[in-house]
Amino acid sequence: MTCLFEITLSQRAKKSSKKLPDYQKHRIIELLFVLRENPVPAEQYDIKKLQGFKDTFRARIGDIRIIYEVFWDRQAINVLVIERGETAYS
Repeated sequence: MTCLFEITLSQRAKKSSKKLPDYQKHRIIELLFVLRENPVPAEQYDIKKLQGFKDTFRARIGDIRIIYEVFWDRQAINVLVIERGETAYS
């Protein structure tokens, strides 16, 4: 049995994800289910480690960016941002 990572969303991620169309929400939820088992599924999604941060990654689904940090020691993922394109980095 695989150990699943616990996923939490920041207030910013919750607020911005509510504005997205349903089809994008479904794709993000699919990604979150994958992240629970494999926090860095680079072979399935366009995932890159953000430079200058420890264990912080960016996933791309179309024009949506999901920025999250992984806490390996306590098996947790904190989703910081779910936003369109370049606004995700500000």
